[in-house]
Amino acid sequence: MKSLLQPQHRSFLFLGCAVVIALSFVAGSSLHPFSANVSQSADLRLIPVRLGGFKYINPLLYYDSATSTEPAQYLGLKGELAEFIDRNIKNGRVSKVSLYFRDLTKLGWINVNPAEKFSPASLLKVPTMIGVLKYAEAHPEILAKKILYDGSFDLNAAETIKPLKQLQIGDYYTIDELLKALIVYSDNNAAELIHKAISPEVFYWVFTDLDLSVPQASVTTSDFDYMAAKSYASFFRVLYNATYLSKEMSEKALTLLSGTDFPEGIEAGIPENIPTAQKFGERTVVDAGGHVLALELHDCGIVYYPDRPYLLCIMTAGSNFVDLENVISGLSFIAYRGLKNL
Repeated sequence: MKSLLQPQHRSFLFLGCAVVIALSFVAGSSLHPFSANVSQSADLRLIPVRLGGFKYINPLLYYDSATSTEPAQYLGLKGELAEFIDRNIKNGRVSKVSLYFRDLTKLGWINVNPAEKFSPASLLKVPTMIGVLKYAEAHPEILAKKILYDGSFDLNAAETIKPLKQLQIGDYYTIDELLKALIVYSDNNAAELIHKAISPEVFYWVFTDLDLSVPQASVTTSDFDYMAAKSYASFFRVLYNATYLSKEMSEKALTLLSGTDFPEGIEAGIPENIPTAQKFGERTVVDAGGHVLALELHDCGIVYYPDRPYLLCIMTAGSNFVDLENVISGLSFIAYRGLKNL
């Protein structure tokens, strides 16, 4: 298996915008957040975070850790991950890395280099999908709406990692089909068609429902780097725990993400028989004259290790995509091996 934002903001959706800081609270539907599987140490004290905005109810979105310190039993694995990152920074294979790991059954977590920020780039197709599916819960007919791709734009042309399957000029696609192209093939043209077909408010809601503001587009390269791995990983946590979308729509979203074609990243560090639900993103940072300043490559998703699923989000920057792929796959291997010993 390995935005719809306003018209002037559409291209910015692929490069940068606010991310949901929504962290869910249980490993699976059968586990209570205060299950006996959860350590009662102070490291794992939890605090509830609620949606708000209603008169008579206060919906629970997720539980988050009450401390910024990782649980003690994960510090050995954190040390291995941090050492690997430092070694690859020193040898020039990567310039910076942010990593977030979450054990979805025991609530343990690791956060390496949380201050390092990146442009999420195509990772933002995940909140785009969430916005469409949230709207479809109340308006299911939207998924059957057909849109023509007339070939008047090609937003995939500048991508280094191009979709294996692209939209065909002159063909009509339903929104449901465009969601598959958006996630499975990371097709920018599919994203643009979705952006043109659905009201911008649908995508604003993904952020404002979670008490986040949507930033304005920026013309400076530095301003696009605004997101660390932990904040982006929250999209996968709310999908896994179905705390924002319905159970059916959350399942649909993760099913699409399980078909993402990017075997060079997280999947390269785990056995082939372990399924994942993931999304990758790439970005080439250029200056005003078009000169390449840096490359960014990210991979984030859920690894369905038998009876012990975990979330892994890795964001990287450097000068060579192959080196960045190798760093991501190396960190994935360390996380997979380390989980077996926890």
